[in-house]
Amino acid sequence: MKINKLLIIALIISNLCMAQQYDGVKIEKSKVDKNNVIYQIGKTFMYSYSIQKNENKYFLVNNTKDSLTTNEVDKNKIDAIKMSVIKPKMFQRINKNQTEIRYNFEPNPKFFSSTGVVENKENVWIHPPRMGFLNALETCPFPYIKLNKPVGYTWTDKMSIGDHWSNKQWGEWKGRLLLDYTYEIVGKEAIKTSLGSLDCYKINSTAKSNIGEGKLVAFYNDKYGFVKLEYTLMNGIQIDINLVEVSE
Repeated sequence: MKINKLLIIALIISNLCMAQQYDGVKIEKSKVDKNNVIYQIGKTFMYSYSIQKNENKYFLVNNTKDSLTTNEVDKNKIDAIKMSVIKPKMFQRINKNQTEIRYNFEPNPKFFSSTGVVENKENVWIHPPRMGFLNALETCPFPYIKLNKPVGYTWTDKMSIGDHWSNKQWGEWKGRLLLDYTYEIVGKEAIKTSLGSLDCYKINSTAKSNIGEGKLVAFYNDKYGFVKLEYTLMNGIQIDINLVEVSE
């Protein structure tokens, strides 16, 4: 019995260690919000999106957990994704030492989720929106850039996620799934956006696991942050998220 208890404790500790997220991200211990240049408290970032599946276009819907629709006039269709940088209440920050952000769907948001972004002189790393069908983005690399690095710079990281993120629409597993990430700054490009032509760093990344490989091509601008995100899920579904507006 004593051996069994020790084994259980060891397994719990092992799971906690595996659950550590992105050990390579440099996170400041003070001035978490005050030194942000892009993701400042009070700013709102509005994003358009597109979902392609088997050459068909799909839309998020606001009244279900993870469904999509092909009906462009569906009254519950999501038009945009809104991200607000907010000041958390004292001792109620969702992610320790991370600037708090809140995602909701527009128009007429029924749900929202709060999470975090890390921004400092060394790196910028952000949780993607994960509501409804966009829970699928947990299986792909998170938007992430190492700053002041040359084109060709590569780095790796890892994260273990639970099977509550599992779904037959984007990948199923039992227990914990270990994702091995590889990132590379592959170049600089001027891309056309709703905010004009923006000079961006292009970062290619992959998330490999025993059920497949998710991909993200991210475009990062020094003024607006991540302005274009091109995801490919493990089953080939493509999700693009594009910045269209920034307001105070």
